[in-house]
Amino acid sequence: MELIRVGIIGMGMIGRVHLDALRRIPGVVVTALCDSSEEKLQTLQAAFGIKHVCTDWQELVNLPDVDAIHNCTPNHMHHQVNEAALRAGKMVFSEKPLGINPQETGEIARLAQETGLPAGVNFCYRYYPMVQWMKQLISQGEIGEVRAVHGHYLQDWLMFAEDFDWRVDSSIGGSLRALADIGSHWLDLAEYVTGLKVERVFGDVATIHPQRKNPSTGALVDVDTDDWATALLQFSGSVKGNFTVSQISGGHKNDFHIEVVGSKASLRWSQENPEFLLIGKRGGVNQLQYKEAELAPELFQEFSSFPSGHPEGYGDCVKNSIQNFYACAKDNRNDYPTFELGHRITQLTTAIAQSSKEETWVTCTF
Repeated sequence: MELIRVGIIGMGMIGRVHLDALRRIPGVVVTALCDSSEEKLQTLQAAFGIKHVCTDWQELVNLPDVDAIHNCTPNHMHHQVNEAALRAGKMVFSEKPLGINPQETGEIARLAQETGLPAGVNFCYRYYPMVQWMKQLISQGEIGEVRAVHGHYLQDWLMFAEDFDWRVDSSIGGSLRALADIGSHWLDLAEYVTGLKVERVFGDVATIHPQRKNPSTGALVDVDTDDWATALLQFSGSVKGNFTVSQISGGHKNDFHIEVVGSKASLRWSQENPEFLLIGKRGGVNQLQYKEAELAPELFQEFSSFPSGHPEGYGDCVKNSIQNFYACAKDNRNDYPTFELGHRITQLTTAIAQSSKEETWVTCTF
């Protein structure tokens, strides 16, 4: 089997997650890393035997022994790195958002379509085993007609005005933060598991800390990115929905929760307890279903690496996401979150922000 040679650009937290995941996937080898820190690169090269390391991302993109680029850079670099990689004839697997506005994401989605190269977005939460089973139950009609979808994605890492990160700077992270960073995941998962599309939105987006203290300078910095957002949704088929995202909710570390309400039952899943799916019923006993291979043998064989009772977490769902992308690339399939889908999610988060500003429903015709 011919190996796919991968280069990763950006070796922060998510870049390390990609590196760890790629090392578990057969038929893929990491041949190059790029980061702004030479010290970090030297450490990683020594630890993992990486052939090439460099501080210039353009150098990595043009290496002849790199077939695919993993874009793990800050948001403002996503568009230019993805564009250069596609024009160099490389496959691309990118973190979201694909750009800092719909103009950038639309441009890169069109370029990916024009080149015909595999280009995927890391909407990784799709690939938890119990999320896959949740989708299967809904598509098979086990909960009846879908009537509503609701949930939240709550964090607390930017709870205080003294909390600071590059994401609060709109010139680097884009004008949307909580919505683009975590709301994008919730919207993708809601559409993915139900098979429905969001058609109308009514949003309320807020910056709770208009100033934050930059720890490196001690100066107060004006902030115009969102700490909090909530939205009413109308899906296709007049299905109702709502969700809230927050990065200021104390005690919530990565609290991603989604519930799909059906005419016969409801399904609830939480990312912080991913091995379980709660099946809620009226007039009977609610079922807290543990991950069991017997539930769907073929599905769990593809998306579960360990037997029941051996918990799989965030690193495993990222591994599943990447593995699915390369399996599809090898088979010339596009059964993964494409750049076109990544553009759509940016359009949705932008529509929610527009709705909040105009204080009215916005129709999503895209």
